[in-house]
Amino acid sequence: MKKTLGLALLLAWLVPGAGHWYVGQRVKAVVFCFVLIGLFTTGVLLTDGGCVDLGRHPWAFLLQACEGLVAAAGLLLTAGAPEFPASKLGDLGMLLTLIGGALNVLLIADTLYRGGPRETDVKSHD
Repeated sequence: MKKTLGLALLLAWLVPGAGHWYVGQRVKAVVFCFVLIGLFTTGVLLTDGGCVDLGRHPWAFLLQACEGLVAAAGLLLTAGAPEFPASKLGDLGMLLTLIGGALNVLLIADTLYRGGPRETDVKSHD
């Protein structure tokens, strides 16, 4: 089965680590998945779901949405959650979800690098 880069990138966005799994880096995939989903979940729990809100935090949600289905599930599961109070804990929760989204952007880029053609894959014209 020939692997396509487009599918690898889509998988990397939908589920953190899935793109790495698809290109054959299984251990990294599992570690990335647990770390990024753990960051996002911890952030949501610290704010009682108030940090994932497209209406109140549209700019923050743009970065959170980089975690694909994780962010979509967070948005659906926390719909109607009250705004988290201004506190260090609330700010930490928001920050953790944003870091998770930003790290997944880097993982998507890494999937692009790892899944792209190698020098040995390119035919030489000697």
